[in-house]
Amino acid sequence: ARWKLIPVLRWLPFQNRCVKCSQRLPRSEFLLEFATGVLFALYYFMVVQQRGLDVPSVIPPEGMFEWRLLYHYVLLTLLVAATSIDFREYLIPDQITMTGMVIGVVGATIAGQLQIIHFWVDWNQAVPGLSGPYIPDWIKAHSHWHGLTWSLAGLIAGGGLTWGLRVISSVLLGQEALGLGDVTLMAMVGSFLGWQPILPILLLAPMCGLLIGFISRAATGKTYLPYGPYLCAATLIVLLGWKWIWLAEWPAAVPGAPPEFSIRKLYGDVLGLAMLGGIALGALILMLLLLRVYRAIPIKRR
Repeated sequence: ARWKLIPVLRWLPFQNRCVKCSQRLPRSEFLLEFATGVLFALYYFMVVQQRGLDVPSVIPPEGMFEWRLLYHYVLLTLLVAATSIDFREYLIPDQITMTGMVIGVVGATIAGQLQIIHFWVDWNQAVPGLSGPYIPDWIKAHSHWHGLTWSLAGLIAGGGLTWGLRVISSVLLGQEALGLGDVTLMAMVGSFLGWQPILPILLLAPMCGLLIGFISRAATGKTYLPYGPYLCAATLIVLLGWKWIWLAEWPAAVPGAPPEFSIRKLYGDVLGLAMLGGIALGALILMLLLLRVYRAIPIKRR
């Protein structure tokens, strides 16, 4: 039966053994499929049940919501594959990232309504109670060209910013902090999500790195872990929590007054974008310094 070829279904009745030769199969097959299933369920809960991608001005037309869900399921599958290989081989194959870029750009262009945020939305021009944010007219009139634009912009931003972080951190710390696989990985992520989520992903990745790095060092004694899984973990956090990230704001002291600080307004301001980029770079350098110190601490094992 064909269902026996699926590791998750084969695990219990066959103890994960080959149906034909009875040889035990790698446990990683089961774990990968199980992890992918868990991520799919988590995405469905956060996005469909909790409406985690519902932000003002971005409402997919009828029929597109399901296509966007499928589109993001492809991204999650690619992230699981990249994480698994990077943990094992310390590299991210171009077959994954380049294929993902093509799927991301082509899918966004053909569908036209898969974005989680438009290519350009300026909330600094919004007037509460009178008008919403500024969105260029061509975005509303040409959805397919807009799909191509936001996807390519995300690809360029993801790859370009990660490349910049790679060069700057290498110069400042004298070590290669990011590999070329990390650059193409973020380019792939950008092609699926657009350019705006790239900055919070790069900001959260070092925090994920510190947490995962400390746990791994304590559990296995490994002093080095690839950076790709941290980027994938940060991507998952941003994707599932995009609504709360985009709408985060610091309320004004005076009731009824505009908020004193708003994340989404930073994206319409050049200085705000530069500040977010600087924070992401600082977080990466701080993580590398802390990990360097932590690796020097001996761990006694009983």
